[in-house]
Amino acid sequence: MPNAGALCWMVLVAGAVDPNGATTPTTATTTTTSTSTSTSTTTWTSRPASSSARELPLSAALAELDRQNLTLAQARERVREASGVVWQAASPLVPTVIASGQALRNSDEFALKLPPSLGPGIGLPAGGVTIQPLHQLSGTLAVRLPLIVPTSWFDVSQARGAERAAAAGAEATRRQLRAGFAQAAYAALATEEVVTAAERALQDAAELTRSAERRVKAGTSAPLDALKARTEEVSRRSDLVRARADVDRARLQLGVLLGREGPVRVTVPEVGLAPVEREGAGDDALGQEALGSRPELVAQRAQVEAADAAVRSGWARWAPQLSATGSAFASDIPYPTGKTDGWRATLDLTWALWDGGLGLGKRRQADAQAGEARAAEEAERLAILEEVHDASRDLGVAREQLDLAGQRRGLAAETAASARRSFEAGIASSLDVIDANDRLFTADVNLAAARARLAASAIALENALGRDPGRTR
Repeated sequence: MPNAGALCWMVLVAGAVDPNGATTPTTATTTTTSTSTSTSTTTWTSRPASSSARELPLSAALAELDRQNLTLAQARERVREASGVVWQAASPLVPTVIASGQALRNSDEFALKLPPSLGPGIGLPAGGVTIQPLHQLSGTLAVRLPLIVPTSWFDVSQARGAERAAAAGAEATRRQLRAGFAQAAYAALATEEVVTAAERALQDAAELTRSAERRVKAGTSAPLDALKARTEEVSRRSDLVRARADVDRARLQLGVLLGREGPVRVTVPEVGLAPVEREGAGDDALGQEALGSRPELVAQRAQVEAADAAVRSGWARWAPQLSATGSAFASDIPYPTGKTDGWRATLDLTWALWDGGLGLGKRRQADAQAGEARAAEEAERLAILEEVHDASRDLGVAREQLDLAGQRRGLAAETAASARRSFEAGIASSLDVIDANDRLFTADVNLAAARARLAASAIALENALGRDPGRTR
């Protein structure tokens, strides 16, 4: 199954920002500060682009995800399916009770008639015995008790291992979905901050247009300055329309993950600069924590146990099987004993000395599957260690990028303010103001994207360590 966190991030992060100032479509951004030089910590709040979206806190949304997500529902049904296989494998080890009845009609009747004085003397009923009745009603109740069934012992062990693997796989799916949903929630809320940045950029462009038109009327600027300013204003309106569409798209994606048809707005706690628990620990310590907590590794180990049980089951096919059977029967026509009812008990021994190579083939198949399972377990272990290492490194990089994005935003704000003052004083052109405002908007988007990446990286590390992505940070 594809990684749910990566899928959500790819859906919501669809573009990038050119560091030279040009912007390309993007949906993964976050809050921006005002056009002042301040780069203080921002909050995750913004005006929603659509009032029709239902609002949920992250904890409630994750609880609903556990109940409603269709991918998770499929994983849980696979666990139930594996549980049914356990019952099937255990059935040869438990007693079976079978009741049967028969109504019989023969073409002819045959009875052995004897003189009344002769029958008891030779152990037969007086008057003879019926060998083939013309009509007969009979019934039987049989109970079979398995005593020694080696193959089924290991078949049950194999089925239980597969059940444990399915349960661990369902838990792994759940955690991946929760991590992916949490990342998507932060990214979706971050797109709202693009709307705020685009609205502010539009206000700056409109103010530049008014200022340019005043200067043209006063004869201190060429009409081209006003035309350039109006062109920039139109461009900013386009940015705003696109940003609002991105918000609606992101909320609709969250609704789909929750099994809803409509959009959902999820409010999330702020991810600050505080480090994730044990973030600074070495790779060895983090790796050991992950290896002890990740359900994916539990699932692979259960698969190995199931495969080993299948190998033992293949060997057990050569062992004899012992069972006991008891039955009670009754008929409306007396049996040769002269009675209309009776019982029978048997002890049955079955030993397959040669089955045409079926057992040998199954054992070779089980040996190969066991080797494959062990290789898969080792591959999963190495993949988890690599994931922890990458997630820890990515989180450190995300923190550095956030710090640099904050510095760049502060410089862009100072540049924009200086350009506007210079334009009003007549010592700068409208192009200087447009370029400075464009760089400020780009810095706002980059800062928002950096904050979103920090949230995603923190969630990815916690998920890699086997922690619940939905816990309060």
